[in-house]
Amino acid sequence: MSPEYWSQLLDKTSVMINDCVVGENFLGELQQTVQPIHHECELHLKLDRDGYLFFPGLIDTREIQAARSAVFKQLKDVDELEDPYEEGIFSHRSRRDELYKDRGEFWEMVSNGELLRKVSNGPTLQKITSKIFGSPAIGFDYLFLRAVPRGRFTHLHCDSGFFTRFTKKVLTCWIAFTDITLDKGPLFVIEGSHKFMDIRKNFDNFDVVFNKEQKASIDEDPVSFANKRNAKLLTTNFKPGDVLIFGMHTLHGAFENHATDDRIRLTCDIRYQPINEPRDPRYFGVSPEGTTGAGYGELNGARPLTEDWHVR
Repeated sequence: MSPEYWSQLLDKTSVMINDCVVGENFLGELQQTVQPIHHECELHLKLDRDGYLFFPGLIDTREIQAARSAVFKQLKDVDELEDPYEEGIFSHRSRRDELYKDRGEFWEMVSNGELLRKVSNGPTLQKITSKIFGSPAIGFDYLFLRAVPRGRFTHLHCDSGFFTRFTKKVLTCWIAFTDITLDKGPLFVIEGSHKFMDIRKNFDNFDVVFNKEQKASIDEDPVSFANKRNAKLLTTNFKPGDVLIFGMHTLHGAFENHATDDRIRLTCDIRYQPINEPRDPRYFGVSPEGTTGAGYGELNGARPLTEDWHVR
């Protein structure tokens, strides 16, 4: 995307967090990782330099569309989407708790859909993460699937406190299943944040389960936080099949979905690690218990679309 086109997008569409508009001067565009795929050393060096790798259209759009349709059908079945459900239009209703006594069981069923797993745990991500690690990689069995209606956003945080108990060699892979324009609440990363040594020190040995006196999220407004460090909030207009990969110390969040068309934003993120590294039993195996031991019921995704999210 050219700088001129990026500027035009920002002129036409506002970006928001917590009902506040983010000024254009605080925003920057994610840099694409050029295809064809780089050699292993190039990928590793780029990740170390930028803190992320952005692969537009990495996943075949047919696989994305099939997985999205399957998820949307299950949301329609609990009355959370209008017909035609393929459009992903929020109904502002829900029968999820009426039809399923256990929210976790429902969301685990949705998250374990064959077509979704073909994307999240399929050969494309396994291949690219193996290249980055320089050795065979494996995806976690526990998946973070998010259907995001209007008004939701994700607070600023890094992932180390959740996923590095057994190994530090973990990558987050974030996958877009719908068009995520700037008003739909796209993910953002704080420019250069993986090299903020004070933040790294604060979270390097932090475990969200054991260190209950400390929050996993950063309470400070992301714009103020980044501005103090002369950094920008990097984002883009995401397309279905786009993948963003980043490490455990890259600070990130998601802008607010403030679009007025009632179409939900569907994404999922999954972690990958080298096969030969120790595996955290919370995230591997049949019906993994998840971060806190509550299974899939602990996720915001397990909540009906009519219900607000929790913040850790």
